[in-house]
Amino acid sequence: MMARSHVPFAMTWWWVFSLLIGQPVVGLGTLIAGIGGLLPDLDHPKSVLGRKLFFISVPLSALVGHRGITHSLMAVVAMVGILAIVTSMPEYKPYRWMVAPLCIGYLSHIFGDLLTPSGVPLLYPKRKNFSLKLFKTGDWKETATVGIIGVMVFVLGGVWQQMIGQVEPIFAMLRALR
Repeated sequence: MMARSHVPFAMTWWWVFSLLIGQPVVGLGTLIAGIGGLLPDLDHPKSVLGRKLFFISVPLSALVGHRGITHSLMAVVAMVGILAIVTSMPEYKPYRWMVAPLCIGYLSHIFGDLLTPSGVPLLYPKRKNFSLKLFKTGDWKETATVGIIGVMVFVLGGVWQQMIGQVEPIFAMLRALR
């Protein structure tokens, strides 16, 4: 998937998660999920985050390559563990609420790339890539799939009713990604 699909896909996953657990959909959580949806591609210096955080992306890419450990369940477990430890510290407890949307966004990225022929190494360090081969990266089917799912959740799930007045932070994030 491309960043232009990963962000709305991650936001949609966050909306579904929020609706399933009976929590209100909050714009800031949606924003954090969108950022989480970009994190696995920090291993690629030409990705949206890789260009902005090149001082992390370039060495990470040299160390692990693209679509390796950062696109695995091991990375998700490590991220959850690290974030749980950090946000248990008194000075970081106010940020604990960010863990769920960040991790949901991260997982959505891995699942999104699982839908492409290249797939992802879910069980890293085993190098077997898992792929559902639904569409090619950047293909019109990718855009259509993400768009249809997002609109359905937004409209039919009632997200739009909860998000009125909360959308400006999301648009600000999308403008910053250009």
